[in-house]
Amino acid sequence: GGAVALGTLDALDVPSSAGVSVRAELTLSDCLSRLNSARCDAMVLCCGLRTPYKAQGDIRRVLRTAHRAGVAIMGTGCAAWKMADAGLLQDGAGTVHWSTLPAFAERHADIAAKDALFVTSEQITSSPGEAAALDMVMAFIEERCGEGVAQDVSQHLMIGHRRPGEAAQPRERAEALRDAPQKLRQMVALMGAHLERPLRVRDVAAQAGLSLRQAERLFQRHLGRTPKGYYLWLRLDHGRMLIEQTSLSILEISLAAGFSSRRVFTQMYRGAFGFPPAHTRRTP
Repeated sequence: GGAVALGTLDALDVPSSAGVSVRAELTLSDCLSRLNSARCDAMVLCCGLRTPYKAQGDIRRVLRTAHRAGVAIMGTGCAAWKMADAGLLQDGAGTVHWSTLPAFAERHADIAAKDALFVTSEQITSSPGEAAALDMVMAFIEERCGEGVAQDVSQHLMIGHRRPGEAAQPRERAEALRDAPQKLRQMVALMGAHLERPLRVRDVAAQAGLSLRQAERLFQRHLGRTPKGYYLWLRLDHGRMLIEQTSLSILEISLAAGFSSRRVFTQMYRGAFGFPPAHTRRTP
């Protein structure tokens, strides 16, 4: 058993959004010093996008130093954005949370953005976080320690099924529609896969083998909206999540949500939520 050290950007006590403080022994500068002076087997980067600007350079240096030293790097949450910024994923592959995956793919054309629970490119593994982080760590344990140890850990944690990295990320809406007609689920999935470049509703219905009128009846019966209204809501909600979870400009988000301009997006957003996109970004 080796030593495990927990480091943070610049403070040793880090409060979570739930109000629970996590105590760490190292600052980011300490981590960099340790990487330069001692052997390290693996490093896990846990982060969101809204890290202080002054820390971005240190994060890049830590990632690049670990990579040069041959350290296995794992990342959760928005870590793939930082890995890409450090140049570690160039011409490779990575993943982020499904809600920001289109924006990640748009920003990094040289990286294969994959809808997956975790993706390994060379010695660099990215995961969208949440429960998928456990799948990523279990795969790492199996690789380093063998199937037997991985099975023991799974049993201790009461994990009945270990998901493979290539499995698609579960969508909350898909789970909510689990008992809906298959053709409705097919149309909703198709809409969700074409947020940046929206399809015509008539074409969505046709791909499900339905007429426009049949599609409208299904949407009204099960979702209480027209197909067009639901599709618009999906795109606006996608834009809202990008505002909350990324540092992309409102214009970039407008385009990623399938709107022709910032003006049109702002107008539709205000109509749906009662306030402009900029207000969402200011809200803690």
